[in-house]
Amino acid sequence: MLCLILILTTSALRIPKNFLISNLERTITLTNKYIEVKSKITFQNDGVIPIEKIYYTIHNALSDRLYHVEIENSKSQQRIEDIDVKYKQNATVYEFILKRAIEPSNSEEIELNEQYFKRFKALPKEIGLEEEQYVQFMDSVYFFTPYVVRSQITYYETDKIISYSLKTATQRNQLLEFGPYLDIKPFSTLIHTIHLENNSPMVIFTSSQKNIEVSHWGNIQIEEHYSVENQGAKLKGEFGRVNFNKYNPTVGKHSLKQLTAQLPYDCWGIYYRDEIGNISTSNAIKGKLNGEQQAQIQLRPRFAIFGGWRSNFTLGYNLPTKKYLEQNDDNYRLTLNFSFSVKEMVSEKYDFQITLPEGAYDIEVELPIEVKRNDTLLFSYFDTIGRPTVILERAVTSQYDNKQIIIKYKFSSLQILREPLMIFGTFLLIFLTIIYLRRLNLQTLKLKE
Repeated sequence: MLCLILILTTSALRIPKNFLISNLERTITLTNKYIEVKSKITFQNDGVIPIEKIYYTIHNALSDRLYHVEIENSKSQQRIEDIDVKYKQNATVYEFILKRAIEPSNSEEIELNEQYFKRFKALPKEIGLEEEQYVQFMDSVYFFTPYVVRSQITYYETDKIISYSLKTATQRNQLLEFGPYLDIKPFSTLIHTIHLENNSPMVIFTSSQKNIEVSHWGNIQIEEHYSVENQGAKLKGEFGRVNFNKYNPTVGKHSLKQLTAQLPYDCWGIYYRDEIGNISTSNAIKGKLNGEQQAQIQLRPRFAIFGGWRSNFTLGYNLPTKKYLEQNDDNYRLTLNFSFSVKEMVSEKYDFQITLPEGAYDIEVELPIEVKRNDTLLFSYFDTIGRPTVILERAVTSQYDNKQIIIKYKFSSLQILREPLMIFGTFLLIFLTIIYLRRLNLQTLKLKE
């Protein structure tokens, strides 16, 4: 039985010999802090059976830097464990189920989108306040795939190219073209480097946390904590405000001067602060933005964040329960967004923490992405048994993980009177004690001589 399980595990990836990639065109954009790869792939089915599964592989050296991958005409995707590919090819495998199978003697063009972070290396490592930032990018011009590729061409889009190691490339202004390459074997690589100018601040969230506290008195309190780091070229010398103006786009171009958060339209009580206190250099507007009603917050840090610098800040706001919390007798259903509010960033570690009213039970969580769940109890004012708290942990998180999370739980309507009765009882006991002490007649006992 053990041998059978081992065989099934190691042979999960089956590639038909008559199913291959006839043409592949990749475009890698290197103009932002994160890297976007768009590939147009034409699959050719020369077999006799329809093909509905497509496998995507990524080298393990890059698997922790890939924060999003999708095929536009697929209906589902999952990461699968393939021991043979993992150890022989040093690769991680994703399986995509197509909406429409590729019939025999037919071809199908699909679009593959990949998003990466932390793939730029600052070169030089230190620059001055007014200098340009140069980075090095390493990649394989071959598409790392388990399929045979008959023809492939790769493009790199940059703002300014300094140099590149693979001299077979064709340079057209800000575009590098590699190929076409013919008859490429599965899992082939051709590593090269590009030295280019990129003044985008190389910032990420090293950690982020979203704390939600639900009150059945009509309010949902949300507080988001962020730890941001600029991993670009470090600032050479000392920083001085005489030479720096955060509103001047030509000075400190590689520093982080502003972030943008998108909040629900009906939010209120917004605050933005760091370790020192409230930060007043921020603006908030409400209206129809990007086709939907929302509130947009411009978060300007107290100091511009240069390469090697770190900062922590907190964004808090409130939401009314009437729109997000549904009730059916003692059954409650809470619907919120899972990811954090700063959509333009990627976080290496993310915690989603939701605290329910004291007395809530039978808690269920529905979320279409993989997370690690921990349950605990938190104590606040006038709590006796603690408030049930669900903590969901996820590693790399981005705007693509901003799915709707549904929390279902049960809560007796009488439980809402727990704290008011405790407050009333406490004050009643205090008043009765004062009345008793005031009416108590204490007589002084005299000792006989």
